Amino acid sequence: MRSCRRPDPPKCARSLPETDRWEDFKMEILAVQAVGSLLQRACDEFSDATAIKSSAESVSFSELLLRARKVADELQAQGIGNGDVVGVLGRRSASVVAAVFGVWLSGAIVMLVDDSLPEVRRETMLNCGPARATIACANDHQVVLRPAPAGEAATAEVLKNEDCAYIAFTSGSTGQPKAIVGSHTGLSLFLEWQSGEFGIGPHDRFAHLTNLSFDVWFRDALTPLVSGATLCVPDEPHLDAAGVREFLRSEGITGFHLVPSLGKVWMNDWAESESIPSVRLSFFAGEPLDGALVRRWQSAFPHCQVVNLYGPTETTLAQHFYRVPRDVAAGIQPVGRNLPHSRTHVVGENGQLCADGVAGEIHIAADHPSYGYLVGSRIVSPFVEIGVDGEPVLAYPTGDLGRRNKDGDIEVLGRADEQIKIAGVRIELQEVRSAIQSHPSVRDVFVCAQEDRFTKVIVAVVEGEATAERQLRDYLGERLLNVMIPSIMLFLPELPKLPNGKVDRKALAETARRHVQEQGRRILEGAADPHARSVPDRLERLWLAVAGGGAGSLSDREANFFDVGGSSLTIAVLHSEIQKEFGVRFPLVRLFEHASFNAQRRFLEAMTRQPRDHSPSATSATAGAGRRRVVSARRARTRQVRQALSHRTEQG
Repeated sequence: MRSCRRPDPPKCARSLPETDRWEDFKMEILAVQAVGSLLQRACDEFSDATAIKSSAESVSFSELLLRARKVADELQAQGIGNGDVVGVLGRRSASVVAAVFGVWLSGAIVMLVDDSLPEVRRETMLNCGPARATIACANDHQVVLRPAPAGEAATAEVLKNEDCAYIAFTSGSTGQPKAIVGSHTGLSLFLEWQSGEFGIGPHDRFAHLTNLSFDVWFRDALTPLVSGATLCVPDEPHLDAAGVREFLRSEGITGFHLVPSLGKVWMNDWAESESIPSVRLSFFAGEPLDGALVRRWQSAFPHCQVVNLYGPTETTLAQHFYRVPRDVAAGIQPVGRNLPHSRTHVVGENGQLCADGVAGEIHIAADHPSYGYLVGSRIVSPFVEIGVDGEPVLAYPTGDLGRRNKDGDIEVLGRADEQIKIAGVRIELQEVRSAIQSHPSVRDVFVCAQEDRFTKVIVAVVEGEATAERQLRDYLGERLLNVMIPSIMLFLPELPKLPNGKVDRKALAETARRHVQEQGRRILEGAADPHARSVPDRLERLWLAVAGGGAGSLSDREANFFDVGGSSLTIAVLHSEIQKEFGVRFPLVRLFEHASFNAQRRFLEAMTRQPRDHSPSATSATAGAGRRRVVSARRARTRQVRQALSHRTEQG
């Protein structure tokens, strides 16, 4: 494994002339270790300490290094090395970490692919690389070579750069995910900055909550490991508030990363008396962070420093951070100041820098950002030239509107385009629109995002027949991330038009807004005595309120929750509301196992006929002995859930 100075950049289309002043853009070239070197250093320094822990195994740093070297040896034996992309397929686990580490030891480039993604989506991602091989982490790190597509040699040549570390994906306006080539230098700088800035070390135990296929995985998994901390992996793929409490307490968790919408779901079912003193660091990112959530968070975690991170994938993870004070202000929190080696400029419509307090588009100039978008055999730069103090500077236009406040902190005010974030996932509404429009039953479609109780939801107003909704959802499930599939689909015989023949976007957005508001009211409605109504009626009311859908009733009671607009986030809301409505307690994973309406109905009818266990041991972290008795059964159920959810994904 080499320590490497950042080599010359690969040939790519950039905004500057051929004499593109790359050195000026970079400001300075630093001797920074490759990420694999940081991990190897940690494995040498903390060799006997526990690196990764789950109920199934406890892996020391020295064992992690041995596993990674075995993966690297296998890759190199099959001719994989510099310039080659390797797809790492799996779920949160020690096996995935060892595979990523091993790919870097071999000199190749990592592409994280959650194996629960739809098959079409997985193949699209692997072909974007194109990945020369895959590693199946659930199958003892089985390495499989992939057929060489046309143009692979040219692509490998453009990636033949020791600083190319990974390929991450964001949503694309063309209807295809965008592949972004990340750098070892940028990622290493971030990991070492986060570790040092917040004093992360062997005394810490971090929860591993982020799924694969997102660049956020790198900070979630690797910041603790390069610091000598222990990465703790929960047994269940999906944790409700009770499961989170039990996991954080039983593992003595001191820090973790998450998105605000997930935090809102947890706090919705979190009693004020159930504080967890061990947590000292919570890193929020991906969505606006509201002061009201922070106040509830500080009550649940009384010794916790809340940190708001901000920065797009193109600039390599976060480039801003803000330590939220204990006396948190109301409203959306700032994203604070720049990390070292980056600067932020607010640019007005006239292309000039804005004065403090004046809103414009946020541009981030990082010394070590990503290389850009991999398009065929080229790397296309997303950076633009702006003028700063009379000098040209390359910066990434984030599409976020913002301003610098009187304290010098950046405040994000919203989006300047149709890009949104849901559960931390960046989504181009045009990609969603393109996928819907390609279905033969759809004549036209309007797509927008609306605020729900916990997060944004995507609403599609479709010109077509409502009877085709099930087919349309199945079709989208094969092509889009679950979080990108509209939660609500409203069907009209014809979309309203303006006099010039264009779709009346304002009227359609208002229709979508009213429908989302009506859904929120439905959850509070019902008979004065809810127990006088049948289980199916009560469950249907919750489904319609939480999952969405344009109908006033559920026509197909064999329907799957995800097929009527539910998501991995809203199923957690459904879980909370069912427990309140029926006065029962059960793990969130049961709803994934019983995903159809009739399956949940039968499950609830069986539960309500039997004596209920309301003892603290059923949900609290003090039930360690009980947890050990059922852990083997949970593992079996988890395997079933993974198979059932092979076409689903979530973050957090």
